Amino acid sequence: MSDSDKEEAAGVKDHATRRVHQLAEENRQLRQYVSEVMERLRENERLFARLFDLESKVLASSDPEDLCFSLLRGLRSNFDLDMVRFWFSRSSFIGGRQMDGVSERDLVWLEKGEIERMGLHQKHVWLMQLSDKKGFDWLEGRDHHLASVALLVLGDLQHPFGVLGLGSVDGERFQPGKSADFLQHLAQVVGLSLENAVSRERLARLAITDSLTGSHNRRFLQPHSHQPLSKWFGDGVDVCCLYVDVDDFKSLNERFGTEAGDDVLSQLAVTIAGVARAQDPLIRLGGDEFALLLPGCPLGKAQAIAAKLIDVCNAIETHDQRISVSAGLAQAAAAQDMRVKDLISNADQAMYVAKALGGGRFELAGSEN
Repeated sequence: MSDSDKEEAAGVKDHATRRVHQLAEENRQLRQYVSEVMERLRENERLFARLFDLESKVLASSDPEDLCFSLLRGLRSNFDLDMVRFWFSRSSFIGGRQMDGVSERDLVWLEKGEIERMGLHQKHVWLMQLSDKKGFDWLEGRDHHLASVALLVLGDLQHPFGVLGLGSVDGERFQPGKSADFLQHLAQVVGLSLENAVSRERLARLAITDSLTGSHNRRFLQPHSHQPLSKWFGDGVDVCCLYVDVDDFKSLNERFGTEAGDDVLSQLAVTIAGVARAQDPLIRLGGDEFALLLPGCPLGKAQAIAAKLIDVCNAIETHDQRISVSAGLAQAAAAQDMRVKDLISNADQAMYVAKALGGGRFELAGSEN
């Protein structure tokens, strides 16, 4: 073999060797890439499994406050977050909800238009890196340790009702430019779930609310009626009941019409609620009959409430004429633990005694009650 043939063969061999090494390196890189993709897929699978579990708990929440608790707890524990916080607009549908059980650390109320003024209504998800030179106005001193945040705008972008903030000490966690598909999905789930929870709560409240007076109705009482008082108000609690009825209500309707009667009932409910404590259930049992339950109220105080109630209710007027009401007061000592319906019945009987004595007064049920 000539020298030129040898050189050519050596070149071919060297080229083949380099090609083999190149293919081996490409194969190694491909395996590494496939391994990284599979790990990302597995991580996404774990992520969405945790999200599915959280969504299930959210959907099972009984009211907006419970839903917020589930989200706050679930997001912190399942997604290793250093800050989870709601910012809700007071002027939105959720602004009138009772959220007293959620701490100020976890829920901040915003004034009308504040989300729009911050420019957050332009998209559903914002990713931010934080530094000494660049912060976010809604964060507070207690948030100084955060290095990045994600802001999830809740509701229709034209009318957002809140923002869910997620914070991390890892500056790369919510780096701008990262994929936000998961967070976009979370924003939609949280927004829709809160809207549905408020709607369900509103419908449930309407079902147990008397449309004329705004007090509770018989449906509100039904689940409790045959239960012992302790099931409703707890063990060791004395409970009093006032049963109130308008005197000669039928003749009032006949003389002035049902519209005047409805007006009297509306005024009566407002007046009774004004005398009662905020936690005392007021129930319209039908027609002009109301029951006011006074849990944890000593008999002496209940009598004072009854006396005041008679005075203010007897001052209600229709067509320049004052009405009068009769009331019965009954007490159930904690040791008796009588049924709810029996306590109300005792108060009802005492009310009829008050009517028999001329009306416009209250009577106390017998000591045996």
